[in-house]
Amino acid sequence: MELITLQKHDSQWDAIFNVEQQELSNVLGHHVAKIHHVGSTAVPDLLAKPIIDIAIEANTFPPSQAIIDQLATIDYEYKGEAGVQGRHWFIKGHPRKFNLHYCSIQSEVVTNQLKLRDKLIANESFRRDYERIKLENLTNKDIDSADYALAKSDIIQKIINSTSLP
Repeated sequence: MELITLQKHDSQWDAIFNVEQQELSNVLGHHVAKIHHVGSTAVPDLLAKPIIDIAIEANTFPPSQAIIDQLATIDYEYKGEAGVQGRHWFIKGHPRKFNLHYCSIQSEVVTNQLKLRDKLIANESFRRDYERIKLENLTNKDIDSADYALAKSDIIQKIINSTSLP
């Protein structure tokens, strides 16, 4: 079990994402339309698990066995949909370094991830509220804890559905 730990934003996370983005582009080629840095590591001034979330908008969806095998060559482990319809999930690293959300182009999953990221970047009040919920719910929880994800779901929906900019 890998316990949740939160840390202050690391300015290296963007550079790490950029390297991984290039590796994913090299391996997946024409199967990928866009690759996004999402999740808390993409938001300056927000406590985050030191795991970089990557969202792929894929031309080929769902991922074929050949795509799953290609991702395995760069150490991604396939986890299936894992409870999120419209997203195929891959993880990389021990301890975990990356979560890869493989989705179709303009999927609701990616659209919501981008809305959340952009609204957290733009709104300090949202960042503080989200951070508070994360801190209140992380004790002795595994990094893939359903309880932790559920505890954040209300604030995430509130932020996504807010009419404040962006």
